[in-house]
Amino acid sequence: MLKRSFMYLRPGNLYKDFRIERLEVGMASGFSFEKYEDKGEHLKGVLAEAGSDLAERMKHRWDQEQHALTHTFVTNEKPDIKKGDRLIFGERSFFVLTVDDVGGLGIAGIVYLEERNDVK
Repeated sequence: MLKRSFMYLRPGNLYKDFRIERLEVGMASGFSFEKYEDKGEHLKGVLAEAGSDLAERMKHRWDQEQHALTHTFVTNEKPDIKKGDRLIFGERSFFVLTVDDVGGLGIAGIVYLEERNDVK
């Protein structure tokens, strides 16, 4: 029987628990608004910094020099998030750029993120 191996994970790169903030869009007094609400949901996975070389951009579907992709987040759960949501880990904030359902089975996913320091 094979056991799960974590031999390729560096220390500090293990599973982390991220808080999900949902993007809420609506109208109030004739003006549209956007706000983030914490619904108490969490997502566990591994965060990795995205490279900036050509092979890395092609792998992550951003074939442009000035792309917003800064990190990838790999989870072995079905990521129940969508573009525009926000993942929070401690004092760090990440905007969801897109979600990729690996294999189309709904059991794992890759989330492409943009880290923002100007938003708390």
